[in-house]
Amino acid sequence: RNAAALQAQQGAVLGAAAGTAGMAAALGASLSPAVSFEAAMAKVGAVARATDEQLAAMTATARELGASTRFSASQAAAGMEFLAMAGFETLQVIDAMPGMLQLAAASGSDLGTTADIASNLLSGFGLDAAEMGRVGDVLTKTFTSSNVNLRMLGETMKFAAPVAAEMGVSLEQTAAMAGLLGDAGIQGSMAGTALRAILNRLSAPTGAAAAALKNL
Repeated sequence: RNAAALQAQQGAVLGAAAGTAGMAAALGASLSPAVSFEAAMAKVGAVARATDEQLAAMTATARELGASTRFSASQAAAGMEFLAMAGFETLQVIDAMPGMLQLAAASGSDLGTTADIASNLLSGFGLDAAEMGRVGDVLTKTFTSSNVNLRMLGETMKFAAPVAAEMGVSLEQTAAMAGLLGDAGIQGSMAGTALRAILNRLSAPTGAAAAALKNL
């Protein structure tokens, strides 16, 4: 009898321990996304050198984007980190995030690639971070209506954007030219080199080219 009672007590203790472990595991699993998000935002704050108030604003933005887009709050935080690494200040990061996430969703590109391309374009054309939505719309229209993708456009614009901006050629016009070159099989860095050469020659034409442009 004593042996049976002892065995029953041991079983009860083991059962209770198993139940406690299960509850702990479940609690840990439920807390994991929150811990991951907080860790991601801590990295954003460090990279952006944000004050407590600025970090709170970015955290609220990331949560809102996590609830209103296909991306989670943690993914939004990762996008913020990429923009901060690109030199964006806190308010610029907040302004740029909605447009960047829309572009990433439309292109199917990862957030790092999207942030790199979009931030380079903003800098190349001297645009404010609040115009990220415009950048996303223009790029999306281009890669959905011509034979180029986002990576190709990023390579093209890397070469062409600074020259185009200096000549007063708009983002929309430059993207349209990149799309036309793409349709002709001239894509990526090759298209960027060609477009830069075209713009440079048009800016300082000589001989017959100058006469033709004057007539036009």
